Amino acid sequence: MKELISVDEAFRLYSKHISPLPAEEVELERALYRVLAEDALSAVDLPPFPQSAMDGYALRAQDTQSATPERPARLKLVGEVPAGALPEIPRIGPGEAVRIFTGGHVPEGADAVLRQEDARVEDGILVVEEPVPPGRDVRRRGEELSAGFQIARGGERLTAGHIAALAIAGVAAVRVRREPRIAVLTTGDEVVPPGRALEPGQVYDANAPLIASWLRERGYSRITTEHLPDDLGRTADALARALEGSDLVLTAGGVSVGERDFVLKAAERVGVRPVFWKVKQQPGKPLFFGLFGEKPLLGLPGNPGSVFVCLATHVRRVLDLLEGCAEPGPRFYEGILREPLERSPERERWVRARWTVRDGKIELEPLSKQRSHMISNLTECTALVRAPAGEGRLPEGSALPWVPLR
Repeated sequence: MKELISVDEAFRLYSKHISPLPAEEVELERALYRVLAEDALSAVDLPPFPQSAMDGYALRAQDTQSATPERPARLKLVGEVPAGALPEIPRIGPGEAVRIFTGGHVPEGADAVLRQEDARVEDGILVVEEPVPPGRDVRRRGEELSAGFQIARGGERLTAGHIAALAIAGVAAVRVRREPRIAVLTTGDEVVPPGRALEPGQVYDANAPLIASWLRERGYSRITTEHLPDDLGRTADALARALEGSDLVLTAGGVSVGERDFVLKAAERVGVRPVFWKVKQQPGKPLFFGLFGEKPLLGLPGNPGSVFVCLATHVRRVLDLLEGCAEPGPRFYEGILREPLERSPERERWVRARWTVRDGKIELEPLSKQRSHMISNLTECTALVRAPAGEGRLPEGSALPWVPLR
Protein backbone atom coordinates (compact mmCIF):
# COMPACT_ATOMS: atom_id res chain seq x y z
CA MET A 1 0.00 0.00 0.00
CA LYS A 2 1.30 3.43 -0.93
CA GLU A 3 1.31 6.12 1.76
CA LEU A 4 1.26 9.90 1.67
CA ILE A 5 0.97 10.31 -2.08
CA SER A 6 0.14 13.41 -4.14
CA VAL A 7 -3.37 14.23 -5.27
CA ASP A 8 -2.36 13.66 -8.88
CA GLU A 9 -0.96 10.24 -7.99
CA ALA A 10 -4.25 9.40 -6.23
CA PHE A 11 -6.15 10.39 -9.38
CA ARG A 12 -3.84 8.20 -11.46
CA LEU A 13 -4.41 5.20 -9.19
CA TYR A 14 -8.18 5.64 -9.38
CA SER A 15 -7.94 5.52 -13.17
CA LYS A 16 -5.74 2.43 -13.02
CA HIS A 17 -8.00 0.42 -10.73
CA ILE A 18 -11.58 1.51 -11.45
CA SER A 19 -13.54 0.20 -14.45
CA PRO A 20 -16.91 1.46 -15.74
CA LEU A 21 -20.09 -0.26 -14.61
CA PRO A 22 -22.10 -2.31 -17.14
CA ALA A 23 -24.33 -0.53 -19.64
CA GLU A 24 -28.11 -0.65 -19.73
CA GLU A 25 -30.83 0.86 -21.92
CA VAL A 26 -33.13 3.36 -20.22
CA GLU A 27 -35.99 5.49 -21.40
CA LEU A 28 -34.95 9.05 -22.13
CA GLU A 29 -37.01 10.46 -19.26
CA ARG A 30 -34.86 8.41 -16.84
CA ALA A 31 -31.51 9.34 -18.38
CA LEU A 32 -30.86 12.73 -16.77
CA TYR A 33 -27.35 12.87 -15.19
CA ARG A 34 -26.49 9.40 -16.51
CA VAL A 35 -23.38 8.81 -18.62
CA LEU A 36 -23.78 7.55 -22.18
CA ALA A 37 -22.20 4.18 -22.86
CA GLU A 38 -22.22 4.81 -26.63
CA ASP A 39 -22.87 7.64 -29.06
CA ALA A 40 -26.49 8.81 -29.32
CA LEU A 41 -27.61 9.53 -32.90
CA SER A 42 -30.55 11.44 -34.30
CA ALA A 43 -33.38 9.21 -35.51
CA VAL A 44 -34.77 11.83 -37.92
CA ASP A 45 -33.86 14.89 -39.93
CA LEU A 46 -34.36 18.16 -38.07
CA PRO A 47 -36.69 19.63 -39.00
CA PRO A 48 -38.28 16.40 -40.28
CA PHE A 49 -40.18 18.33 -42.98
CA PRO A 50 -40.16 21.89 -44.37
CA GLN A 51 -41.80 24.05 -41.70
CA SER A 52 -43.16 27.53 -41.53
CA ALA A 53 -41.18 29.68 -39.10
CA MET A 54 -44.05 32.18 -38.76
CA ASP A 55 -47.79 32.57 -38.83
CA GLY A 56 -48.59 33.83 -42.31
CA TYR A 57 -49.17 32.64 -45.86
CA ALA A 58 -47.22 30.02 -47.82
CA LEU A 59 -46.71 30.92 -51.46
CA ARG A 60 -44.49 30.61 -54.53
CA ALA A 61 -41.85 33.34 -54.38
CA GLN A 62 -41.78 33.66 -58.17
CA ASP A 63 -45.45 34.71 -58.13
CA THR A 64 -44.48 37.87 -56.19
CA GLN A 65 -41.32 38.98 -57.97
CA SER A 66 -42.96 41.86 -59.88
CA ALA A 67 -45.22 42.96 -57.01
CA THR A 68 -45.38 46.67 -56.14
CA PRO A 69 -47.84 48.74 -54.07
CA GLU A 70 -49.27 50.05 -57.31
CA ARG A 71 -49.44 46.64 -59.00
CA PRO A 72 -49.58 44.03 -56.24
CA ALA A 73 -49.58 40.31 -56.83
CA ARG A 74 -52.96 38.72 -56.15
CA LEU A 75 -52.91 35.10 -55.03
CA LYS A 76 -55.92 32.91 -54.50
CA LEU A 77 -56.18 31.41 -50.99
CA VAL A 78 -56.88 27.70 -51.42
CA GLY A 79 -56.67 26.36 -47.88
CA GLU A 80 -55.17 26.43 -44.41
CA VAL A 81 -52.29 24.46 -42.85
CA PRO A 82 -52.27 24.24 -39.05
CA ALA A 83 -49.36 22.87 -37.03
CA GLY A 84 -49.93 19.17 -36.44
CA ALA A 85 -50.75 15.95 -38.20
CA LEU A 86 -52.19 16.23 -41.71
CA PRO A 87 -54.21 13.68 -43.71
CA GLU A 88 -51.98 14.46 -46.68
CA ILE A 89 -49.25 16.88 -47.66
CA PRO A 90 -50.85 20.03 -49.12
CA ARG A 91 -49.91 21.38 -52.53
CA ILE A 92 -50.29 24.74 -54.27
CA GLY A 93 -50.03 25.71 -57.92
CA PRO A 94 -49.17 28.96 -59.71
CA GLY A 95 -51.04 31.98 -58.38
CA GLU A 96 -52.14 30.19 -55.21
CA ALA A 97 -51.34 30.55 -51.51
CA VAL A 98 -52.47 28.97 -48.23
CA ARG A 99 -52.88 30.25 -44.70
CA ILE A 100 -50.18 28.62 -42.54
CA PHE A 101 -49.25 28.64 -38.88
CA THR A 102 -45.88 28.39 -37.15
CA GLY A 103 -44.58 24.83 -37.39
CA GLY A 104 -46.99 23.92 -40.17
CA HIS A 105 -45.89 21.74 -43.09
CA VAL A 106 -45.02 24.02 -46.02
CA PRO A 107 -47.05 22.85 -49.05
CA GLU A 108 -45.39 21.28 -52.03
CA GLY A 109 -44.89 23.99 -54.61
CA ALA A 110 -44.43 26.71 -51.95
CA ASP A 111 -40.99 28.05 -51.12
CA ALA A 112 -41.63 31.15 -48.98
CA VAL A 113 -43.90 32.48 -46.23
CA LEU A 114 -45.35 35.98 -46.09
CA ARG A 115 -45.67 37.00 -42.46
CA GLN A 116 -49.15 37.65 -41.17
CA GLU A 117 -48.30 41.21 -40.13
CA ASP A 118 -47.18 42.01 -43.71
CA ALA A 119 -50.21 40.48 -45.38
CA ARG A 120 -53.53 41.84 -46.61
CA VAL A 121 -56.50 39.66 -47.61
CA GLU A 122 -59.44 40.87 -49.69
CA ASP A 123 -62.33 38.52 -50.43
CA GLY A 124 -60.24 35.36 -50.35
CA ILE A 125 -57.36 36.95 -52.26
CA LEU A 126 -53.90 37.48 -50.73
CA VAL A 127 -52.63 40.92 -51.79
CA VAL A 128 -48.79 41.07 -51.89
CA GLU A 129 -47.27 44.50 -52.44
CA GLU A 130 -43.56 43.62 -52.66
CA PRO A 131 -41.48 40.61 -53.68
CA VAL A 132 -41.09 37.79 -51.16
CA PRO A 133 -37.62 36.21 -51.44
CA PRO A 134 -37.38 32.43 -51.90
CA GLY A 135 -36.82 30.69 -48.58
CA ARG A 136 -38.24 33.55 -46.48
CA ASP A 137 -39.37 32.14 -43.09
CA VAL A 138 -39.16 28.52 -44.24
CA ARG A 139 -37.27 26.01 -42.13
CA ARG A 140 -35.76 23.56 -44.60
CA ARG A 141 -35.92 19.83 -43.88
CA GLY A 142 -32.67 18.74 -42.23
CA GLU A 143 -31.27 22.28 -42.02
CA GLU A 144 -30.26 21.72 -38.37
CA LEU A 145 -29.07 18.12 -38.72
CA SER A 146 -29.68 14.90 -40.63
CA ALA A 147 -30.77 11.50 -39.38
CA GLY A 148 -27.74 9.68 -37.97
CA PHE A 149 -26.10 12.86 -36.72
CA GLN A 150 -24.22 12.43 -33.42
CA ILE A 151 -26.23 14.32 -30.80
CA ALA A 152 -24.04 13.25 -27.87
CA ARG A 153 -20.97 11.06 -27.62
CA GLY A 154 -20.28 8.11 -25.39
CA GLY A 155 -18.81 9.22 -22.09
CA GLU A 156 -20.89 12.39 -21.82
CA ARG A 157 -23.04 13.00 -18.76
CA LEU A 158 -26.53 13.90 -19.90
CA THR A 159 -27.94 17.30 -18.99
CA ALA A 160 -31.40 18.72 -19.54
CA GLY A 161 -30.08 20.17 -22.79
CA HIS A 162 -28.98 16.74 -23.97
CA ILE A 163 -32.36 15.28 -23.05
CA ALA A 164 -34.21 17.96 -25.02
CA ALA A 165 -31.96 17.58 -28.09
CA LEU A 166 -32.35 13.80 -28.06
CA ALA A 167 -36.11 14.02 -27.62
CA ILE A 168 -36.66 16.34 -30.56
CA ALA A 169 -34.37 14.10 -32.62
CA GLY A 170 -36.72 11.17 -32.03
CA VAL A 171 -34.55 9.25 -29.56
CA ALA A 172 -36.76 7.41 -27.05
CA ALA A 173 -34.10 5.43 -25.19
CA VAL A 174 -30.32 5.53 -24.73
CA ARG A 175 -27.63 3.16 -23.51
CA VAL A 176 -26.03 4.49 -20.35
CA ARG A 177 -23.81 3.18 -17.58
CA ARG A 178 -25.76 1.72 -14.70
CA GLU A 179 -26.32 4.19 -11.89
CA PRO A 180 -23.94 3.24 -9.08
CA ARG A 181 -25.33 1.86 -5.84
CA ILE A 182 -23.60 3.85 -3.11
CA ALA A 183 -23.33 2.84 0.54
CA VAL A 184 -22.45 5.59 3.01
CA LEU A 185 -21.12 4.57 6.43
CA THR A 186 -20.43 7.24 9.03
CA THR A 187 -18.68 6.52 12.32
CA GLY A 188 -18.22 7.89 15.81
CA ASP A 189 -19.65 7.35 19.29
CA GLU A 190 -19.71 11.10 19.77
CA VAL A 191 -22.01 11.76 16.80
CA VAL A 192 -25.80 12.09 17.20
CA PRO A 193 -28.57 13.18 14.80
CA PRO A 194 -29.64 16.85 14.82
CA GLY A 195 -32.61 17.54 17.08
CA ARG A 196 -31.51 15.34 19.95
CA ALA A 197 -30.31 16.99 23.17
CA LEU A 198 -26.52 16.85 23.33
CA GLU A 199 -24.86 15.05 26.19
CA PRO A 200 -21.41 16.23 27.30
CA GLY A 201 -18.89 15.25 24.61
CA GLN A 202 -21.42 14.75 21.83
CA VAL A 203 -21.69 16.63 18.51
CA TYR A 204 -24.34 16.69 15.82
CA ASP A 205 -23.84 14.64 12.68
CA ALA A 206 -23.03 16.68 9.58
CA ASN A 207 -21.28 14.00 7.54
CA ALA A 208 -24.25 11.76 6.71
CA PRO A 209 -26.48 14.68 5.60
CA LEU A 210 -23.56 16.26 3.74
CA ILE A 211 -22.58 13.15 1.78
CA ALA A 212 -26.13 12.03 1.01
CA SER A 213 -27.31 15.48 -0.09
CA TRP A 214 -24.14 16.06 -2.17
CA LEU A 215 -24.84 12.80 -3.99
CA ARG A 216 -28.54 13.52 -4.50
CA GLU A 217 -27.77 17.03 -5.74
CA ARG A 218 -25.80 15.38 -8.55
CA GLY A 219 -28.54 12.97 -9.52
CA TYR A 220 -27.61 9.86 -7.53
CA SER A 221 -30.61 8.13 -5.97
CA ARG A 222 -29.43 4.61 -5.08
CA ILE A 223 -27.96 5.58 -1.72
CA THR A 224 -28.02 3.81 1.64
CA THR A 225 -26.70 5.37 4.84
CA GLU A 226 -25.77 3.83 8.19
CA HIS A 227 -24.09 5.24 11.29
CA LEU A 228 -21.67 2.97 13.16
CA PRO A 229 -20.35 3.06 16.70
CA ASP A 230 -16.65 2.85 17.39
CA ASP A 231 -16.63 -0.94 17.47
CA LEU A 232 -14.43 -3.12 15.26
CA GLY A 233 -16.79 -6.05 14.97
CA ARG A 234 -19.86 -3.99 14.09
CA THR A 235 -17.82 -1.87 11.69
CA ALA A 236 -16.51 -4.99 9.92
CA ASP A 237 -20.00 -6.51 9.68
CA ALA A 238 -21.51 -3.32 8.26
CA LEU A 239 -18.63 -2.88 5.84
CA ALA A 240 -19.00 -6.44 4.56
CA ARG A 241 -22.73 -5.93 3.93
CA ALA A 242 -22.12 -2.61 2.21
CA LEU A 243 -19.43 -4.02 -0.07
CA GLU A 244 -21.62 -6.95 -1.11
CA GLY A 245 -24.65 -4.80 -1.93
CA SER A 246 -23.17 -1.71 -3.58
CA ASP A 247 -20.83 -0.51 -6.31
CA LEU A 248 -19.08 2.09 -4.16
CA VAL A 249 -18.67 2.38 -0.40
CA LEU A 250 -17.93 5.73 1.20
CA THR A 251 -17.00 5.89 4.87
CA ALA A 252 -16.49 9.02 6.97
CA GLY A 253 -14.24 8.89 9.99
CA GLY A 254 -12.24 6.06 11.49
CA VAL A 255 -9.35 6.18 9.00
CA SER A 256 -6.75 8.00 11.08
CA VAL A 257 -4.26 6.62 13.62
CA GLY A 258 -6.35 6.79 16.80
CA GLU A 259 -6.99 3.74 18.94
CA ARG A 260 -10.72 4.00 18.16
CA ASP A 261 -10.31 4.41 14.39
CA PHE A 262 -11.54 1.05 13.14
CA VAL A 263 -12.30 1.44 9.41
CA LEU A 264 -8.85 0.36 8.19
CA LYS A 265 -8.80 -2.66 10.51
CA ALA A 266 -12.35 -3.58 9.49
CA ALA A 267 -11.44 -3.23 5.79
CA GLU A 268 -8.50 -5.60 6.28
CA ARG A 269 -10.72 -8.08 8.15
CA VAL A 270 -13.31 -8.29 5.34
CA GLY A 271 -10.75 -8.65 2.55
CA VAL A 272 -10.33 -5.13 1.15
CA ARG A 273 -7.04 -4.76 -0.72
CA PRO A 274 -5.46 -1.41 0.21
CA VAL A 275 -4.17 0.78 -2.62
CA PHE A 276 -3.16 3.95 -0.78
CA TRP A 277 -3.57 5.74 2.53
CA LYS A 278 -2.88 9.43 3.20
CA VAL A 279 -2.70 12.12 0.56
CA LYS A 280 -0.60 15.28 0.54
CA GLN A 281 -3.54 17.63 0.83
CA GLN A 282 -4.94 20.01 3.42
CA PRO A 283 -7.57 19.27 4.57
CA GLY A 284 -8.18 15.57 4.00
CA LYS A 285 -4.79 13.94 4.57
CA PRO A 286 -5.98 10.59 6.10
CA LEU A 287 -7.79 9.43 2.94
CA PHE A 288 -7.93 5.68 2.23
CA PHE A 289 -8.57 3.88 -1.05
CA GLY A 290 -8.99 0.13 -1.32
CA LEU A 291 -10.65 -2.52 -3.49
CA PHE A 292 -12.99 -5.39 -2.66
CA GLY A 293 -12.62 -7.36 -5.86
CA GLU A 294 -13.25 -4.52 -8.32
CA LYS A 295 -15.45 -2.50 -5.96
CA PRO A 296 -13.87 0.69 -4.62
CA LEU A 297 -13.90 1.69 -0.97
CA LEU A 298 -13.07 5.31 -0.26
CA GLY A 299 -12.44 6.06 3.40
CA LEU A 300 -12.90 9.78 3.98
CA PRO A 301 -11.61 11.63 7.06
CA GLY A 302 -14.04 12.41 9.86
CA ASN A 303 -13.97 16.20 9.95
CA PRO A 304 -16.80 17.57 7.79
CA GLY A 305 -14.63 20.21 6.13
CA SER A 306 -12.32 17.43 4.96
CA VAL A 307 -15.31 15.37 3.84
CA PHE A 308 -16.57 18.26 1.71
CA VAL A 309 -13.19 18.74 0.02
CA CYS A 310 -12.87 15.00 -0.68
CA LEU A 311 -16.38 14.84 -2.13
CA ALA A 312 -15.66 17.62 -4.63
CA THR A 313 -12.35 16.11 -5.70
CA HIS A 314 -11.73 12.41 -4.98
CA VAL A 315 -15.34 11.18 -4.87
CA ARG A 316 -16.09 13.16 -8.03
CA ARG A 317 -13.20 11.42 -9.80
CA VAL A 318 -14.17 7.94 -8.57
CA LEU A 319 -17.84 8.31 -9.58
CA ASP A 320 -16.94 9.61 -13.03
CA LEU A 321 -14.64 6.62 -13.57
CA LEU A 322 -17.33 4.19 -12.41
CA GLU A 323 -19.72 5.74 -14.91
CA GLY A 324 -17.26 5.81 -17.79
CA CYS A 325 -16.98 9.58 -18.19
CA ALA A 326 -14.72 10.47 -21.10
CA GLU A 327 -13.31 13.38 -19.09
CA PRO A 328 -13.48 12.45 -15.40
CA GLY A 329 -13.65 15.33 -12.96
CA PRO A 330 -13.01 17.42 -11.09
CA ARG A 331 -12.90 20.03 -13.85
CA PHE A 332 -10.47 22.85 -13.22
CA TYR A 333 -10.62 26.47 -14.32
CA GLU A 334 -8.18 29.31 -13.73
CA GLY A 335 -8.85 32.29 -11.52
CA ILE A 336 -7.00 35.16 -9.85
CA LEU A 337 -6.57 35.54 -6.10
CA ARG A 338 -8.20 38.68 -4.69
CA GLU A 339 -5.95 38.61 -1.63
CA PRO A 340 -2.77 36.85 -0.44
CA LEU A 341 -3.10 33.20 0.56
CA GLU A 342 -1.01 31.24 3.05
CA ARG A 343 0.52 28.07 1.67
CA SER A 344 1.19 24.78 3.43
CA PRO A 345 4.88 23.83 3.38
CA GLU A 346 4.35 20.12 2.65
CA ARG A 347 0.78 19.70 1.33
CA GLU A 348 -1.28 21.41 -1.32
CA ARG A 349 -4.23 23.32 0.12
CA TRP A 350 -7.84 23.09 -1.00
CA VAL A 351 -9.29 26.44 -0.01
CA ARG A 352 -13.00 27.21 0.17
CA ALA A 353 -13.65 30.44 -1.68
CA ARG A 354 -16.17 32.63 -3.45
CA TRP A 355 -15.73 33.38 -7.15
CA THR A 356 -16.77 36.58 -8.90
CA VAL A 357 -16.10 38.17 -12.29
CA ARG A 358 -14.45 41.57 -12.61
CA ASP A 359 -13.12 43.13 -15.81
CA GLY A 360 -13.71 39.85 -17.61
CA LYS A 361 -11.57 37.82 -15.19
CA ILE A 362 -12.59 35.30 -12.55
CA GLU A 363 -11.48 36.44 -9.11
CA LEU A 364 -11.22 34.08 -6.14
CA GLU A 365 -11.87 35.32 -2.62
CA PRO A 366 -10.81 32.85 0.12
CA LEU A 367 -13.35 32.54 2.91
CA SER A 368 -12.69 32.60 6.61
CA LYS A 369 -13.07 29.52 8.88
CA GLN A 370 -10.99 27.09 6.79
CA ARG A 371 -10.24 24.60 9.59
CA SER A 372 -11.25 21.03 8.77
CA HIS A 373 -13.93 20.86 11.47
CA MET A 374 -15.58 24.09 10.25
CA ILE A 375 -18.27 24.06 7.56
CA SER A 376 -20.47 27.10 8.23
CA ASN A 377 -18.78 28.82 5.27
CA LEU A 378 -20.28 26.24 2.90
CA THR A 379 -23.39 28.41 2.73
CA GLU A 380 -21.40 30.94 0.68
CA CYS A 381 -18.71 28.70 -0.81
CA THR A 382 -18.85 28.56 -4.61
CA ALA A 383 -15.27 27.52 -5.43
CA LEU A 384 -12.57 25.19 -4.22
CA VAL A 385 -9.14 26.66 -4.92
CA ARG A 386 -6.10 24.41 -5.38
CA ALA A 387 -3.00 26.06 -3.90
CA PRO A 388 0.39 24.36 -4.36
CA ALA A 389 2.55 23.43 -1.41
CA GLY A 390 5.35 25.79 -0.52
CA GLU A 391 6.67 28.34 1.92
CA GLY A 392 5.16 31.73 2.61
CA ARG A 393 2.22 33.34 0.88
CA LEU A 394 0.89 33.40 -2.63
CA PRO A 395 0.52 37.09 -3.49
CA GLU A 396 -2.70 38.78 -4.57
CA GLY A 397 -3.17 38.34 -8.31
CA SER A 398 -1.70 34.82 -8.42
CA ALA A 399 -3.35 32.55 -10.99
CA LEU A 400 -4.61 29.31 -9.48
CA PRO A 401 -6.73 26.34 -10.60
CA TRP A 402 -10.16 26.06 -9.02
CA VAL A 403 -13.23 23.84 -9.10
CA PRO A 404 -16.74 25.37 -9.34
CA LEU A 405 -19.11 24.09 -6.67
CA ARG A 406 -22.40 25.59 -7.88
